[in-house]
Amino acid sequence: MIRLVSTLEKDAVTAENQPASNWLHVCATVLAGVAIISSAFHFWPFDGSKAWQMLCPPNFTVSIWILVLVGYVLLKHDRQTVTSLLPHLSVFAYLSVNVLSIAFAPDMSRAASFTVKLALILVGGYTLFSSAIFHVSSLKMFYNLMTAAVIISIACCLVVRFGFGSEKFGFHSSAYKYGTYVGILAPLCAAYFLTSPKSWKIPLGIVISAGALVSSGTLGALVAVSAGMLATMIIIPRWSTKLCILCSIALGIAGLLIISNLDPASHIRDDLKLSEGDEVNLKQRYIEWQAEINILEERMFAGTAAGCINDYRSNFYYRLPKLNTLKAFDQNGWLATGAETGILGLVCFCWIVLYYGRLALIQVIDSSHSESNAGYKFASANFAGFIAACIANLFSSVHYNGILIVFVLVLALISRTAFLGNK
Repeated sequence: MIRLVSTLEKDAVTAENQPASNWLHVCATVLAGVAIISSAFHFWPFDGSKAWQMLCPPNFTVSIWILVLVGYVLLKHDRQTVTSLLPHLSVFAYLSVNVLSIAFAPDMSRAASFTVKLALILVGGYTLFSSAIFHVSSLKMFYNLMTAAVIISIACCLVVRFGFGSEKFGFHSSAYKYGTYVGILAPLCAAYFLTSPKSWKIPLGIVISAGALVSSGTLGALVAVSAGMLATMIIIPRWSTKLCILCSIALGIAGLLIISNLDPASHIRDDLKLSEGDEVNLKQRYIEWQAEINILEERMFAGTAAGCINDYRSNFYYRLPKLNTLKAFDQNGWLATGAETGILGLVCFCWIVLYYGRLALIQVIDSSHSESNAGYKFASANFAGFIAACIANLFSSVHYNGILIVFVLVLALISRTAFLGNK
């Protein structure tokens, strides 16, 4: 049994042996399971309700968890267990910048609301998942829950779009949010099964990755899934697995091309274009990217304040045309973070990414000597999901409500992959 144990993980292992914290793990496991499965349903069935969007099941379960954690500290006076569940310092640095940015907000209520939701998931969601992952069996359960969630999401999308001819992407009304959700989870789950020593699991990995590509309606989803799978192919030495990954990508893209050719109004065909429908102007997406770069240049330190980019962006097109053709949630998350929180906020967010990315890569390297051990599956899956999340953030921000929970889940998985053993 090989164990990669960070300081956080050592504290967690110590905590799991204390009877006082056993009920905390059970509670966390139940709430985490609800949060993961319910994330597949996004804001269904009340997509248009602002109250429901704020109190949707994933957010609500995290809120309950925070109350449970506060009650635990008050009753047991055990702060060490709670502190061992917290995310890395980079997360708190990033949240601090968001809080400070409220002072520059044109709409303080909007900035405050955005920051509260950000803190709820980045800290509350992270501690929830950290507490629920306390043993190899619980870690395996997480991958099974994520697999169920992504299969539900993909299957519903395929049925709704191609069975009923709907413009919606299953439970996600936005193609971009669906692309980010599936773009993160599909490579993670597919890599988990494709690296399994059990041959019957490999077809499931192929189906998940190919299904995600076929259901893609945006460039972001297509690139994120492909990047996650290619990252897995690079780190895996076994050629048979590499071939399976290539086959899954080829099948998915071939299916997507066939569908887009049959449908003149295909979402993916339109999203792949570099120009607008007039064939003259650059696609509004890339004009928006330039506007966000202009904001970062002009408001390098203050930014626009968290969640307030739309209040300023129109003033930073300069000579570029504002065509008003940009669709909802089509946003470069990296540039938006810099535009909203300034260069310091962007640096802190990159710090989060670099810290957890380095940790994920170390786990891959440390476990690569034996493809038969369970830790190798976990490390490969986490790395695939992490790379996919970074790519997906180019086309639709991981900060969006209902999507951030998945990004935080990947970070928690990377941190809590403590046990790597032969299974």
